[in-house]
Amino acid sequence: MYETETELSAKKPKHNETDSALENTLMVQTALSDVAIAIASDSLQQRTNLRRLMSLSGLNVVLSEPLTRLFLRKLESTEADVLLLDLHDEFDHDDDLLHEVLDKVEIPIIFNDVTALTLNESAADSKWHFSLMQKIADLRGIDDWQSAEFDQPVLAEEVSGNKEAKLRPDQNLATRVWVLGASLGGPEALKRFLKALPKDVQAGFIITQHLGANFVSKLAEQLNRYTKLNVMPPVDGHVFLEGDVIITPVGERLKINPIGNIELERLTVNTTYTPSIDLTISDIADRYGDKAGAIIFSGMGDDGKLGCEKLHEKGGQVWLQSSESCVISSMPDNVKKTCDVQFVGNTEQLARKLTEHLQTIEVV
Repeated sequence: MYETETELSAKKPKHNETDSALENTLMVQTALSDVAIAIASDSLQQRTNLRRLMSLSGLNVVLSEPLTRLFLRKLESTEADVLLLDLHDEFDHDDDLLHEVLDKVEIPIIFNDVTALTLNESAADSKWHFSLMQKIADLRGIDDWQSAEFDQPVLAEEVSGNKEAKLRPDQNLATRVWVLGASLGGPEALKRFLKALPKDVQAGFIITQHLGANFVSKLAEQLNRYTKLNVMPPVDGHVFLEGDVIITPVGERLKINPIGNIELERLTVNTTYTPSIDLTISDIADRYGDKAGAIIFSGMGDDGKLGCEKLHEKGGQVWLQSSESCVISSMPDNVKKTCDVQFVGNTEQLARKLTEHLQTIEVV
């Protein structure tokens, strides 16, 4: 059920001093002003809030409706640059429709964190707003978008310390490899997880995120902003080192050969998802056995379930993002139903646990 105008009026917070302060803060023109935004949210209040804040930032909202198939048809005929998808906990989501969004929508998608938007707390709103503007800028390839007048202490704090050279002369060949599988809600979870890992983590990572072929490099660029590790698209022949984070390509099969080089092969296996988390985990399980691990993050469907079962049989670790911390918990929930799981936690807990785990085992 969608909200009505009457229900919205009853729930709408009164316009107070903190709202006015927020509007004054956001009333700036930036290099993002020409970006066209489409908003999909089942909550009328959320659509109203988001539209207002986008407009205050100078962005052009070209479509704002509940997420339906009619919305998707309208989206095709608009000139939207970015889809802002708001998945509200109070509404049931049509998994088939969400699959359709991921499969058919060709423009970048940003998943809004509704818990961060509290219109009566201007500091929290400003933090959320700046973070959202940064995501839009990243997706549009706009590097210098900030107005000099805009207060941005939160993001500066998040990114600080990541300017140092990421390639260390003492890096070792990755002998322990972890697959990070994610889908809907995955980019934000991966960002938080990688940010919490130390730069000298004794493992290499392969991210298998459901995304379009054109967004592999863009995802690497975004994640690199928040981690001291070396996030990169796959390069055939690259020596896979500790601290490397490789993004699984779309349409190619990523393998690590016996001497530790990345090999990209033509994809000949038919899979439901591309890239396939099941296939990536299975290949890493065959290559590394009990020295491999997998973490299944937020996502829809059951990709990763079969791969985790195989990894468990090989003696590897299977960990999950906790359901309550996921945007959509279908993927980790399905793994939990069929596979023994060694640890469950939110993104920061997973990072801390992995750091401790790697420090307590013998590195070969």
